[in-house]
Amino acid sequence: MSTSPRNLVLLCDGTSNEVKQDLTNVLKLYRIAIRSGGQLVFYDPGIGTIGLNRDWSHVGQGMSALFGLATGWGLDDNILDAYAFLCREWREGDRIYLFGFSRGAYTARAVAGLVHLLGILRPEQLNLISYALTAYKRSASENSLEIAWQFQRVIGGRRAEIHFLGVWDTVASVIVPRRDRFYFPGLSFLPYTRRNPGVRTFRQAAAIDERRSMFRLYKWDEGQPFKPDPFGDDAATQDAKTVWFTGDHSDVGGGYPEAESQVAKFPLAWMVREARAQGLLIDKAMFEHLALGAPLAGGRVQYVAPDAQGPVHNSMSSFWPLFEVVPKRVKWRRWPETGKGWGVYFPLSEPRRIESRARLHRSVVQRMEGGYRPVNLPADYAVADDFDDAEGN
Repeated sequence: MSTSPRNLVLLCDGTSNEVKQDLTNVLKLYRIAIRSGGQLVFYDPGIGTIGLNRDWSHVGQGMSALFGLATGWGLDDNILDAYAFLCREWREGDRIYLFGFSRGAYTARAVAGLVHLLGILRPEQLNLISYALTAYKRSASENSLEIAWQFQRVIGGRRAEIHFLGVWDTVASVIVPRRDRFYFPGLSFLPYTRRNPGVRTFRQAAAIDERRSMFRLYKWDEGQPFKPDPFGDDAATQDAKTVWFTGDHSDVGGGYPEAESQVAKFPLAWMVREARAQGLLIDKAMFEHLALGAPLAGGRVQYVAPDAQGPVHNSMSSFWPLFEVVPKRVKWRRWPETGKGWGVYFPLSEPRRIESRARLHRSVVQRMEGGYRPVNLPADYAVADDFDDAEGN
């Protein structure tokens, strides 16, 4: 058996996404990534996904997806599935790539946090992965280093870094027992999902035009150290970037009908090129087909090319506006002009706040030339470009 270092690529899809004709960018990346030789690829469908194509199944899928969005229900299973893959397959020297969209992006970030705090269990310890997840979640309200030290002493997880963590529009928060509330469950964020020194390279594609209060962007703190061993002394600077793209949540993460997916190709191509620069192995012909709209010999589906002036969707439809009149605590307010009183406020489709000097993808600037001017765009910004090409391997 070869012991050469490999790429372990884990792809975590969003809430209620599954294998179907209208592919998310996660599924397109699954097709683009080489799945042989020195690269193993794992795909996990989103929270609330039911594979059976039956009417009642899809009603239940929609309800479980909504409940999952509100509470994080089902997230544990997705984390454990991805973590179990690492426990079975990881060998010393392997490079770990984690990708995700929406709740799947949060899943990927939680797996990275679990690996950083507790390491990777050995294949013969798979029966202990639930214990590892419980210990990881406990560290949200307790001394995380103490928990890690105790876990290492008793179980002995293998230390590993996350080579690349790439996400499309992370949405977050889960229900966990709160020690400060006598272990009564409450909404919280899992440890090391916003700051994780075990990640070498981080990339996030963020949606400018998403306004739903249940789809708040979970940001990443840039400028943090890269220190994969929490007990070590050496630290470098983590390579982290968030780039903003035109559109709503699924205009960035994909999943709309292909004929309406022109703007979604920019965050797909950008992410693939960023990961390729860090060693991800890709099929160049498939990349050009799915991300750039080039014909593929023998291909049965024609995929659209990127177009900065392509259609942008309005996700504030169906029942979603109902959630905009549900009061929230003022600390969650993101837009200064949203009204407040009595310590609460009503989201009322408030725009996302984009900080000064944020990175806008060049496709956003191109769309601005046609009159695109969202209210949340900062006056000063940086422009992010793709690499010129994504070479195949």
